[in-house]
Amino acid sequence: MSSFPPNSAPDFPQLAPPQPGTHKPKNRIGLIALTLSVSGLIFGIFPATSVLGWILLPAGFGAGIAGLFQKSKERVTSILAIVLSFLGTVICGIVLLVTAVLSASHQPAARQPASETEAESPVASSSLSAPALMQPADSSLASSSAQPSTTTTPSKAESQSKGNVPDGYENALAEARNYVKIMDFSYAGLYDQLTSEYGGKHSAEAAQYALDNLEVDWNAEALGAAQNYIDIMSFSYAGLYDQLTNEYGEQFTPEQAQYAVDQVKVDWNAEALESARSYMDLMDMSTDSLYDQLTSKHGEQFTPEQAQYAIDHL
Repeated sequence: MSSFPPNSAPDFPQLAPPQPGTHKPKNRIGLIALTLSVSGLIFGIFPATSVLGWILLPAGFGAGIAGLFQKSKERVTSILAIVLSFLGTVICGIVLLVTAVLSASHQPAARQPASETEAESPVASSSLSAPALMQPADSSLASSSAQPSTTTTPSKAESQSKGNVPDGYENALAEARNYVKIMDFSYAGLYDQLTSEYGGKHSAEAAQYALDNLEVDWNAEALGAAQNYIDIMSFSYAGLYDQLTNEYGEQFTPEQAQYAVDQVKVDWNAEALESARSYMDLMDMSTDSLYDQLTSKHGEQFTPEQAQYAIDHL
């Protein structure tokens, strides 16, 4: 049996203390989850894009759960994504409920006076603003109108003869100003937002008046939208241009989109590398397959040089 000298202790191997300042590697799935949750919250609070928000929020929650199980990777982004997706769902639900209540409360007010007025006085009904289908046909008015209008021509003419703009027109203009203060819109995108049944529900004439009288730099709006996309997702030059001009995207003109992609602050090599890492975190891809995905016109549309840079720096 071994013994130790008095007042001495056995020499056990010493473990190296943890090094301060060491960080776990980034969790790419967690970053993707956080991006989805943030995007879902942004889209979800606006009635016109709420459907997209309801798609992105659950996706961000699911990706956040997956990110928690990434070994040896940081989990802060995944936790933030889960929390944000939950809070975003609650906030978007409240917005949806308020929108539905307001819509329900406005509809009777728009229809009841028209029906009551028609029953009481056919003459008085001609001065009310109501849908064209709810008013008597008037061939002289129809011939002077180039397209259907939700505001009756007599009422509009009477207001203009007095030098006043109809209240609905000014309301549309005020709402348009509020929209461009909080988000970046194209001309066509803002028109759709103002006239959509899930948005402002303004007449085509009121929306057109708002756009004609709105003081806005559409190039600056395009640049702002481009920068927002770059800040939350990885885009190539061509991919960002397509997103800005697409009829299902931002609907900017080619000239406005070109200005934006030329002026946006971005390192396209870094965007390609970030996109490549996202693909590799989600699936196992060969170098050739990853290169094809990064350069394909149906994929990310990076240049060959940018794709090669990404692969060399993975």
